[in-house]
Amino acid sequence: MSKIPDYILISLIFWLLIVFGFIYSFAFYPDKHPINCVIKTQTGKNCPSCGFSKAFSHYSKAEFKLGIETNSKSFPVFLFFSFQFILRGAVLFRYFTAHKIFNAPVIKLDVLISISFFLLAFLPLLFNF
Repeated sequence: MSKIPDYILISLIFWLLIVFGFIYSFAFYPDKHPINCVIKTQTGKNCPSCGFSKAFSHYSKAEFKLGIETNSKSFPVFLFFSFQFILRGAVLFRYFTAHKIFNAPVIKLDVLISISFFLLAFLPLLFNF
């Protein structure tokens, strides 16, 4: 049995985490989330990501307006994870059907684009824009 390349293994793990996140969002619609915000529980104050679970639940049901109303900063993060779901899925599909991985320049471009989208989605949370 041949070793799975690290790029493929990382893509697989990330894709599975996103799948579980989307299933969680869909299953616990929208006020039935079993996990509460730790920061709000400890401090009584909302953090920048408060309402993300509820917003993602709305997005998973195509209720985008309600999701944005729940937390306006959640939509770019949802788009990031949606994009990564598709991108990682394409990488995995190519590997497991054609038994090929992308060449080094394409992988580097993937990393650059993924990091850029990550920063665009998450920096507003960190700096409270």
